[in-house]
Amino acid sequence: MERKQVGMNDILPRELIRRIFLRVPAKDLFRLRFVSKLWHSFISDPDFAELHYNLYSAVSSRSYLLVKDYTSAYCVHLDRLFDVAAAPPTLKEVSLPSRKKPYPHFRLLGSCRGFVLLKEKPDFLVIWNPVTGSSKTISYSHIKVPRDDSIIRYGFGFDASRDDYLIVLSWHDYYIQHGLVCFSLRTNSWIDLDAALPETRVRWKQKLSALFLHGAIHWLCYSSRDHIEDGILIFDLKERSFSTISMPTQLVGCYPIYLITLGGCLALYSDDKHKTEIWVMKEYKVPSSWILMYDIPYGNNLPLCMSNGSDIIALNFTPRYCKIRFAKYNVSGELLNYSPLPLSEYYYFHRSFSVYTGSLFPFPCDIKDRDKKKKTGQECFEQRDVAED
Repeated sequence: MERKQVGMNDILPRELIRRIFLRVPAKDLFRLRFVSKLWHSFISDPDFAELHYNLYSAVSSRSYLLVKDYTSAYCVHLDRLFDVAAAPPTLKEVSLPSRKKPYPHFRLLGSCRGFVLLKEKPDFLVIWNPVTGSSKTISYSHIKVPRDDSIIRYGFGFDASRDDYLIVLSWHDYYIQHGLVCFSLRTNSWIDLDAALPETRVRWKQKLSALFLHGAIHWLCYSSRDHIEDGILIFDLKERSFSTISMPTQLVGCYPIYLITLGGCLALYSDDKHKTEIWVMKEYKVPSSWILMYDIPYGNNLPLCMSNGSDIIALNFTPRYCKIRFAKYNVSGELLNYSPLPLSEYYYFHRSFSVYTGSLFPFPCDIKDRDKKKKTGQECFEQRDVAED
């Protein structure tokens, strides 16, 4: 008998193949999408992309993306840094989303659901998915924003109620807000916002980007009265409104303080040469739930993410020798290990980074175009059937 070649699609049920794919990293899945039509249909399905992202974000699968010299980017999987059974970690170069040569200057402004927001000089913003390589360039040259880039604040997030990604631009001068606009990726247009800022919190901390969590964008802000960092400013993307959260009283007036996310929670950390304190809000928007979760007796740390449920992966610096390396601490603040990955050549670029979870999400406009093509194709089949009848 003539032997027939049997593939995985012929042996395993479709649902089992789908469950296997849900456990494969997004980068590897993207490379496999053209193996067969069945695999392509699974990997290209937006519902599958949602399930895959939710699964990986729940297990704290994170990547660290760094832009060096504003023109080149490098990436490393944080969850593999301290895996002794895996191959030695490497910082791999990834191609930035630009066809121009020499490459324009890029600045990282944040991330959301696997997409990274970049600023491209002079008046462009770029949304980029490092896994799929897809990107979209957005111009804001027509918007009358201040020429002083240091007083513009950027936010990037996802409005689940509208299935839309939004870029928020806000600017101020001498504690008075002058503008608030956002770009909708679904409608491909800029929208003027009339949301009012709380009166006592009208100046942002001097950091360009914000953090996205629980459907809202978060900035650390100053008070107009005493110029100290006294709270967190929140912009709800669904309601298009502002609110505030107070910080722990132990941190009011302290400097410097930084806003981060850890394990799906808002967190604040203060750092000096001798120690690093990390306060975590265990219950969102409940100020009484702030707790001092990590008291690390080592200074010059930049916390990045949680690992193994409670450990902290951070960037550790030795300014005297311009040395930088990844470190892991446990919940008791004890140093567990340093990663062998060399990073010293990136010392002066460590602030231009983003921590993100890779995803297969397409742009909303790509989904609309795909649905339109499917509908057009179905109409063609129906018209052909009618003509044959």
